[in-house]
Amino acid sequence: MSRSSARDERNEQHGPVELGRMLLSQGSAGPPTPSNSGDVVTNRREPEATTGDPSATPYRPQALSREREVVIVRDRAYRISSQERELLTELGRFRTVAVCDLAEHGYANHQGRLRQDLVNLNAQKLIRQLRVMVGKGREKFSVLVLTKEGKRVLDKEQVNQSGQVLYAGFVKPQEVAHDAAIYRMYQVEAAEIQKQGGTIRRVVLDYELKKNVYSLLAKARTLPPLEFSKRQAEVAAANGLRVVEGKILLPDLRIEYEGAEGDLAKVDLELLTEHYHGAHAAGKLKAGFKIYAERASTSRLNAALTYGRSAAYDDPELTASILSL
Repeated sequence: MSRSSARDERNEQHGPVELGRMLLSQGSAGPPTPSNSGDVVTNRREPEATTGDPSATPYRPQALSREREVVIVRDRAYRISSQERELLTELGRFRTVAVCDLAEHGYANHQGRLRQDLVNLNAQKLIRQLRVMVGKGREKFSVLVLTKEGKRVLDKEQVNQSGQVLYAGFVKPQEVAHDAAIYRMYQVEAAEIQKQGGTIRRVVLDYELKKNVYSLLAKARTLPPLEFSKRQAEVAAANGLRVVEGKILLPDLRIEYEGAEGDLAKVDLELLTEHYHGAHAAGKLKAGFKIYAERASTSRLNAALTYGRSAAYDDPELTASILSL
């Protein structure tokens, strides 16, 4: 065993691993683990996005090899392994991912391997890592996003073959913690889909749905109320959504997948925060979304939905409870 291999195994077995300006947590199952240093998010621009051919088959890596190969993009050479390519793809798909969640779900807590890959990708300017301050206590944790260069590499490699939109760059600082938690919500739901024999084809974030809906409704704003309502219902149906109390509600995440029998299906997910009230959660349930919340908020939100009674007591549509992450 080489010295570097021995060091990697020690890193994977003993406590947190510090990577320059980042702290990797040891298998966090709760909120993202705070980091002690780094930059604070200040960029409020919308993330750049690209999409592939919706008719093509979804990207499925054959093997997560750690052997790096040379990729040429715009006369620049990058050295990337299959596992690093998968890491880049996850960042592109979900826009923002917490380092601790990537360690748990993407690397099975092999923190030494993750540390090596982040060092390599960061040195090539394919990813960006920032420390975000969140909550009343201004807690800090590290998150990762794809850079423009990283997105260009994925486009060059034709990873994006299933109509999957890829994002690069940060969004508003106050939304980063929520966006990072969406990745964990996806992991819970994806495990259930795969348990039933399903295969994930792509994920759709609220940005994509919002763009589709608003572009179709833009010209309808000048219509009389009844005609606008009709057009609104048509747009909602075309996008697999519902109108609730005069509004088309959008989920945080849509998972499109192929069922065990080859049928195409989708599930719309919403991540509730501690600031949500029962009425807001009820609207999301009426829209047909599957609801998740952090463990600390689940009981309160479930009680707020039904005034402490059975969900069916208040509304037959509210038969689903809020699931805990």
